[in-house]
Order: sequence, then structure tokens, then C-alpha cells
Amino acid sequence: MSENKVQDKKPKQYTAEEFIKWYQDGCEERQFQIVVTPAWRATSHGSYELVQQTGVGRLPSERKNV
Repeated sequence: MSENKVQDKKPKQYTAEEFIKWYQDGCEERQFQIVVTPAWRATSHGSYELVQQTGVGRLPSERKNV
């Protein structure tokens, strides 16, 4: 009997520059981007803390000065 050995394949390691290009190209194609907004949140001990709220927003439309 022959055994079929499954080779362990490591996922490709991308550089930060490759990821940024991939993300920006996707944003431009779909006209959306990830948006992060600072917000204050009340704590259980009566003070506030700064948090980051994430969401998805449309890319701003390009306006030409007329």
C-alpha cells in the first residue's frame, strides 16, 4: 500500500507594504473603508475612558472645484 502524505503548507507571509496595497485597492474598488472614531465611555467607578469605535464608511467622493 502506498501512503499519501499530506504536506504541511505554510501560508504565504505578506509584507506590510503588500497588505496596505491590497487593502487600498479593495477600498477603492468597493468605495468603502474602515473608520475609527474616538469616543468617551463611562466606567463602573464613575470616571470616563477613551475608546475607539470602529465601523465601515463610504470613501469621500472626489469633488472638482468649478
